[in-house]
Amino acid sequence: MAGWGFFKGSKDNWFSHEIYNWIDAMEYPASGCLDRLCVPSVIRRALEPWPDLFLEEIRFVPEGSWKEKGKPILDNVPAFYFVRIKEFLSGVHIADMRVFLPVHWNRRFMGIAGAGTNMETDWDKEQTTNLTSWPMAVRNGFACVVSDGATGMFVDNRWGFKDGDLDWQMIRNWAFQGTHNMTVSAKAVVEACYGEKIYKSYMHGTSGGGRQIILEAEQYPEDYDGLWADGPLCDFYNLMFSCLWAALVYNNEPHRVSMDKYQTAHFLARESRDLHGRPYDPDDPCWKAFLDRLPGTATGAGPISREDRTVMMKIWNGPVLSDGSRVTYGFGPEIIQWPVGPRPFGYLKIHDDGTITNIPFAVQFLRWLIRDPDWDFSRCSYEEFERIYLDHKEEFRDFSFYGADLRRFAARGGKMIITHGTGDHVAPNQLTLDYYRKAKAFFASEEELRDSLRVFFPEYGGHALYDWDGPNVTNASGFLAMMNWVEKGLAPEKLRTINYDFNQDRLIRESSVTAYREKE
Repeated sequence: MAGWGFFKGSKDNWFSHEIYNWIDAMEYPASGCLDRLCVPSVIRRALEPWPDLFLEEIRFVPEGSWKEKGKPILDNVPAFYFVRIKEFLSGVHIADMRVFLPVHWNRRFMGIAGAGTNMETDWDKEQTTNLTSWPMAVRNGFACVVSDGATGMFVDNRWGFKDGDLDWQMIRNWAFQGTHNMTVSAKAVVEACYGEKIYKSYMHGTSGGGRQIILEAEQYPEDYDGLWADGPLCDFYNLMFSCLWAALVYNNEPHRVSMDKYQTAHFLARESRDLHGRPYDPDDPCWKAFLDRLPGTATGAGPISREDRTVMMKIWNGPVLSDGSRVTYGFGPEIIQWPVGPRPFGYLKIHDDGTITNIPFAVQFLRWLIRDPDWDFSRCSYEEFERIYLDHKEEFRDFSFYGADLRRFAARGGKMIITHGTGDHVAPNQLTLDYYRKAKAFFASEEELRDSLRVFFPEYGGHALYDWDGPNVTNASGFLAMMNWVEKGLAPEKLRTINYDFNQDRLIRESSVTAYREKE
């Protein structure tokens, strides 16, 4: 496998690497229409059905380089047209929507998703992930669209409030209509500027972007022919409480457990043949035996005590209510929950001052529930946590994103791939397994469901990361499989995965993952 270039100081960029490229766009002829159709009069006419959309800018970007303030220059960028559109939301907020039209167009359209509670992510931060960015789409010849939905693209997470209450129109735009509106209006612009119909449409998203994907399939099945969700934040309401559980325990338990002890338990769990491939379950006999053996285990911070194990298990088991009922899944000892290298991810990120990181988008969601943009989660008690959960569950029941009824999407021939690493440290992979089983209940058989949905669980794969604990599906592998399924009827049985060390610029592991099927 070739080196990454970008990480070695080469003039080539990260997105030039073969795992991000699956179409040679230069094999497609240069469009002869863009220079005369990508003009204000044509685009404004295309946008007439959407009175809240206003054309702001059209620019031609020649082949060469792309430069944005505060970001590295992207070299080897193909020629494209850049169209900026402003969308007015709630009469107050302004969303920034951009359409990219490559001169060498492959006749396909791609929607670009966001993450967390942002409808857009920063393309410069996606260098070592399998998120799909607009430079990647343009390089592969896709006309594409991205919109920040007025949520921004950086972790701010203070939006959603208005005049002392919730800005429901903006929140619902983020949750439901925003991706659809972005898609259909951008498609109209693309077809007007190229002077022909789009052949096929695709979208890929991870985390909150994966949530956008499954909502598109369930609620707007006509928007896309092929959808790929990675580590989707489905069962969103419950998951937000799961995302904050480790911090809640850490902040409320007087006994603190050294990180060395969590890491030792992780190493032992991963080395155990008895536990290999078994999702964490404290009632499972194999897991119970493992947990019983922990007290007395030597670590760099001294032996694990029974009190250590009690607190560790409270975190591993995930959120529970005072009556003992479980809210949703936790993250067992086999899943890394602390930062790896420069990665900020992990629920057990403890700072030098002794405080622990709170997951920003989860804190934002709980702030919505209690109508306080400045609420300090670090002072939240177990009792308040439970009260918030119970008091608002009915009010926010539409925000579960867990319907799983894919019948309309399947009936129009849509295809969806879901990938979810079993080492995901943000969204438990069991949520995707439950989603698959819920979806199956709407179909006559599993085989009928598999005609439109394939699910893959890369072993110990992290949250869209190539350089985490296990391998992940590559952008090229996922999209090639998706396009072959949509355009040639070849349903994917295996997807290529890789694990990569970017510091050393070397491939750690290359493997594949097989599509999930329920056991008879």
